[in-house]
Amino acid sequence: MRSAELDTVLVVDDDESLRTLLGLILEAAGVNAICVASASEALDALENADEPVQALLLDLNLEHARGEDFLVPLSERYPSMAVFMISGCLNEEIEERIGNRPIDGIISKPFQSSELVQTISNGVAKRRELVSSGESA
Repeated sequence: MRSAELDTVLVVDDDESLRTLLGLILEAAGVNAICVASASEALDALENADEPVQALLLDLNLEHARGEDFLVPLSERYPSMAVFMISGCLNEEIEERIGNRPIDGIISKPFQSSELVQTISNGVAKRRELVSSGESA
């Protein structure tokens, strides 16, 4: 079920078991998954990635940080990267915390593997269209 549009995804979640699961789901779909536990590790991974990262899955509740606090710096530095918040919170709470910060989608726990990959693929395609047309999210 590999998407031609989706090559590399960065997963940022401090829950090791969920991080591992997300990596396995993405790899089973033929996607290169880079999995890290913190925002600082995410920045290092983005700077040192061998190929461009098309999407970021960012946990809303990291152990030592709020995921939404990294949205603006990430979108400014990596405007072509689609960003998805992942959380067990209700979508309304996620939307309230995010405010007008740019994201390409919300992935709510629990999720279906196929829906996860499809949501990311759709968001990456939409992000590419926005970037190529010169618009912002």
